[in-house]
This record gives sequence, C-alpha cells and structure tokens, in this order.
Amino acid sequence: MPAPSTPPAACVFDLDGTLVDSLRDIGESVNECLELLGIGPIVLERYRYLVGEGIPLLCRRAIGDAHPHLVERLIELARPRYRTRLLRHTRPYAGVNELIGRLCRADIKLGVLSNKPHDMTGRIVRAFWPTEFQEVWGYVEEAGRKPDPTRLLSICARFGVSPRETWLIGDTPTDIETARRAGVVGVGVTWGFRTDADLREAGAAWIVDVPAELAIGD
Repeated sequence: MPAPSTPPAACVFDLDGTLVDSLRDIGESVNECLELLGIGPIVLERYRYLVGEGIPLLCRRAIGDAHPHLVERLIELARPRYRTRLLRHTRPYAGVNELIGRLCRADIKLGVLSNKPHDMTGRIVRAFWPTEFQEVWGYVEEAGRKPDPTRLLSICARFGVSPRETWLIGDTPTDIETARRAGVVGVGVTWGFRTDADLREAGAAWIVDVPAELAIGD
C-alpha cells in the first residue's frame, strides 16, 4: 500500500493506541470497578477491542449481556477511577516523540482528536507535548464522538487547510471511518490496539508499522 503522493499540510492524531499506549491504565481502572460490582476482571489484552469509542461504550462492552443493569453504575465508577491514574503507566509509543519533532520542524500543523473525555485528552497530551499540538480535542457533547466528522472538519477549518490536505492518523477502524466521512486521508497505524487486517478492511488509504514511516522533512 503506497504512501499518499502529496504530503499533508496538517496531521490530526488519535490519542490512545496511536500517540500513547494507555491500555494498562484503562484496563486496570475498569477492572477495579468491575470487581467493586462483583464481576470478574477482564484480561488486559481484550481491552484492545473494547476501547476506542468512548467510556460509555467501553463499559457496555466490558459488562456484556450478563449484567446490563450495571452498565450505568460502571460508567459512574470508571470515569473518576480512571481520572486518578491517567498517567500512571501511559507513555508515548517508541518513535512517536521523534516523529512529532520532525513534523514540527517541517511546519506541519498538528492536532489530536480523541473519543476520550476532553479534559482527560488535554491532560495526557500536555503532559508529553506541552506546545507541539495546536488543536487538542477530546469528546464534547456538541461535536459528537468519532466517527462523527464534525470536530475533525472544525480542526481543518481552524488550521485553514482543506480536508484533502489533512491526514487523520489512528489505530482503529473508527478513525478510518471518521477520515472517510470528513474527506481527509485516513492513515492506519499497526503499533496500537488493532491489526493491519482491521485497518485494511476499514479502507485505510495507507498503513504504517512504525512512526518513522510517517516522518516528513529533515
């Protein structure tokens, strides 16, 4: 699958599974809450297919069909529990800091768009990249969650670039579908929570295996 022929004017990144490996903090937070509700914990690797579409859906998937009456209670418990440990184990993936540095030096506009709550998204991004990203957005009700393209199109407008000049870089089919709906280039990464096959099936324009493949400039 060849790289796009034209370099981007802007790159918008997903957060979890793309910029940072947050799986342990997410999984352990939800597992602690499941145990409070008398439900057994989930193996951490299973969370790769539970995350990516916001905390409410994560909690519904974690509960499953056996205890639907406990979904709302799990959501109530999981949000504050996770807030206390956002950065306990979460770290950027290898090579991501170098990639962000190169994109900055190439004067490419940088943004983050996550389905994580907006305040949590900002805390994580600013902890590792205090000034590098000009637009940082998590979930806010008025814009909806990915794959709703509303916020992504707003980021393009604020950058002053067209969707076709923009790459959305993410690790899940949700990111690729968001890109399709917005008319931006959807780039899949395989170092996150989903597989090459998942991203191909979703219709990614380009799939990369390491951050260095995305480097532009220098």
